[in-house]
Amino acid sequence: MTIPADRIYSLEGKGFKLTTAEDIAPYLEEISAVEDLEELRLNGNTIGAEAARALADVMRTKTTLKVATLHDIFTSRLKDEVKESLIAICGALVELPDLAEVNLSDNAFGPLGAEAMADFLSKHTGLQVLKLNNNGLGIFGGTTIAQALIACQAECENQGKQPSLHTLVCGRNRLENGSAPAFAKAFSALKTLREVRMPQNGIRPEGIVELIGGLSDNSGLTVLDLQDNTFTHSGSAALAQALVKWELLEILNVGDCLLSSTGGRLVAEALKERSTLKSVNLQYNEIEQDGAIALAESLSNLKALESLELNGNRFEAESNAVEMIKAALSKNDIDDDVLGSLSDMEELSEDEDEADEADEDEEEEEEEEVKKSEDESKDIKKEEDHTAGPKTASDVLEDDLADLVSQMKNQLNV
Repeated sequence: MTIPADRIYSLEGKGFKLTTAEDIAPYLEEISAVEDLEELRLNGNTIGAEAARALADVMRTKTTLKVATLHDIFTSRLKDEVKESLIAICGALVELPDLAEVNLSDNAFGPLGAEAMADFLSKHTGLQVLKLNNNGLGIFGGTTIAQALIACQAECENQGKQPSLHTLVCGRNRLENGSAPAFAKAFSALKTLREVRMPQNGIRPEGIVELIGGLSDNSGLTVLDLQDNTFTHSGSAALAQALVKWELLEILNVGDCLLSSTGGRLVAEALKERSTLKSVNLQYNEIEQDGAIALAESLSNLKALESLELNGNRFEAESNAVEMIKAALSKNDIDDDVLGSLSDMEELSEDEDEADEADEDEEEEEEEEVKKSEDESKDIKKEEDHTAGPKTASDVLEDDLADLVSQMKNQLNV
């Protein structure tokens, strides 16, 4: 949303301590003087309850306000004072018909703050963007927010219109599994979400499955960031199934999510369904060689890719799997720079190494047979190629990639 400079009022980062109505009065006069005010930036100051009530009185008169940037405005304030301030401010916000975006991140108001916001969130049917990052909501506060969003959807339905909310940022809030059912229900009810960012919330597999189940009803999703939660196999399986439904998805961030070796492969295989992807973060997920091979195969469909993060997984940076990934990128005319650093790849433990060696011994005879069959197939292929005439550079690259995939699959028995 682009707003003309003359319709923005900002005290951003001034560090003012505005406790009383007298403290804030000079700035309220300036706000009142701005005609057709569309954005108010008060972040980086600290506002007390009395000042907040005075601010709310002026905000009510600014019916053209579209964006309220209010993150980090309660530093050093007590929780009860913050709750009182939020009740006053949200009481004004709910009366502003054009309000589209509210940012209240980095205010440590916890569950009490969520309660103070609930009435506003349940009644303002025009809100499009809600940013609540790093508020210490916890399970109770998160559930309160989610229930307010469900109530807002019901109000929209009563008014005969679609919900407006399309962006939710709610990271670093210790939401955990306890709030997942409420958020899943809210997501499923809304169906309008395009961007959801909920990183670092301590959500475990059961909660992830619920969240993704709700999000799967939002077919217009373009951005999903669930970094630093815990998926394992069950969460990864849910994500793999949902990827088919998100036909507009451009950004997927599930780094540091412990997808696991099997879960990582499921996600990697499912990525082939999402040719719209521009950025994929799969860092630190215990993805192994077979998952990397599956990813290389999927990359042939990701022609719009601009960023791919794989650092911290369990295959070597110099492995054939990485060469396959680079070859797939090259085939799509995508530069290697798209692939981020691989400087911190994880090694398998001794127990895992021993298990792998045992598997290799058991499969040795089978691999020899496969290799023999493969050599025969190559001889036949060479004869066919000679008959068909000279190949283009693209044909050669495609054949090399197919051979490499086949070899790696046989080695890993995938």
